Parts: sequence; C-alpha cells; structure tokens
Amino acid sequence: MRALKFKNFSRLYLLICIVDIVVIQLSIQYSFLELICKPLIMLSIICFTRMYLKESPFYKLILIAFIFSWAGDIFLLGQLYHTLFFVAGLASFLISHILYASYFYKSSLNSLNTNKWVKGIQLLLFLYAIGFYSLMYPGLAELKTPVLFYVFTIGLMGILAVNRYKFVNSKSFNFTLIGAFSFILSDSLIGYSKFVGNIPYDRVLITIFYCLAQYLILRGFVVQKII
Repeated sequence: MRALKFKNFSRLYLLICIVDIVVIQLSIQYSFLELICKPLIMLSIICFTRMYLKESPFYKLILIAFIFSWAGDIFLLGQLYHTLFFVAGLASFLISHILYASYFYKSSLNSLNTNKWVKGIQLLLFLYAIGFYSLMYPGLAELKTPVLFYVFTIGLMGILAVNRYKFVNSKSFNFTLIGAFSFILSDSLIGYSKFVGNIPYDRVLITIFYCLAQYLILRGFVVQKII
C-alpha cells in the first residue's frame, strides 16, 4: 500500500518539478509564478512524510530537515532583493544538511565505516570541499565565514551518506548516496554561478539536481532498513 502511495506521490512530485523548471526557463527570474511553484517542491515531500512515514525510524529528524529545506527555498526566492535573504537561505539549508548528516550517522548505528573504498570516497569528498571553497574564495567578500561553514557541512553530509554502506539495505544506501551527491552538485552550481562565473542554464540545472536530490533522499528513507 505504501509503495502505491509513493508511486502516486512520485508522479505528482515530477509534475511539480517540471512546472517549476518550465517557469524558470520561460519567465523572468524569480517571477510570481516561481514564488508559487518553488515552495511546492518541498511542501509535497513534507506532506507525504507527515501522512505516510510517521512510523519510520528517525521520522522527526528527517521531517525537520525537509522543513528547513522548504524554508531555505522560500528565503532564496528573495535573494535578488537583499543579501540577507541569501544568508537566511544559506542558514536554513545549513541546518537542513546538519540534520541530514545526523540522520545518516544515526542510521549507521552511530558508527564509522572502516571499509577502505568508503574511506577513499570520503577523502575525495573532503578534498573536493577544500578545492571548491578555494575556487570560490576570491569572490566571497563578507560571506567567507558562512560559506566555509556551509561547504564543510555539505561535505560532511556527503561523507556520512557514504558511511551508511553495509549499515542499511542496498536500495536505501544507493538512493541516499546519489541524492547526497546530487545535492552537492546542485549547491556547487549555485556557488560557482554566484561567486565564480556564469554557467549556461544554471538555474535550470540547479533545480533539476536539487529536485533529484530531495526525491532520492526521501526514497532512500522510504525503503530504509537498518541491517
């Protein structure tokens, strides 16, 4: 029954994401239509989680993470009007990533994975975070410290997503890992386009990877089974 409900939700979620991407592509940046469409992405995930996943382990943790992501989306819609909206959005997503990282660690039985390939990927993620921050650094101005905390946190989120290997079933691990990597890619595109240089169709690409990230993290949570 839950599988059928998730299938129906997936169709609705895909429709919301497609509409938002079309609005981004066809309308003026941060138009009225996007003010309606963008918040619906996480609102749909929050509603599904509230309705059907209350009995799942770590339900409250993941729900609050989704709520802060929703708040981040709303704040970022105002970033053209004042830098404080960007900072508020950054702070909201920072909290969201901390909660995701906490969920990943708790679902790993509060243990660190000793697998060699896991440690290798985690090292690559750490080096990527350092390298990407260094790339953005010249353009950060007064945002150097908050962006440093953000980059560290999303890197940690990715590291702890990898850490779940063999602690949860393979479907949950794979969905969550791809979701975490999609989040890192989406945020990297935001950082590059804002602080380094222009990327063609950056907002469309950011939205695609963001929608994919949130959906796959949710899907990994739906099929989660701790081993």
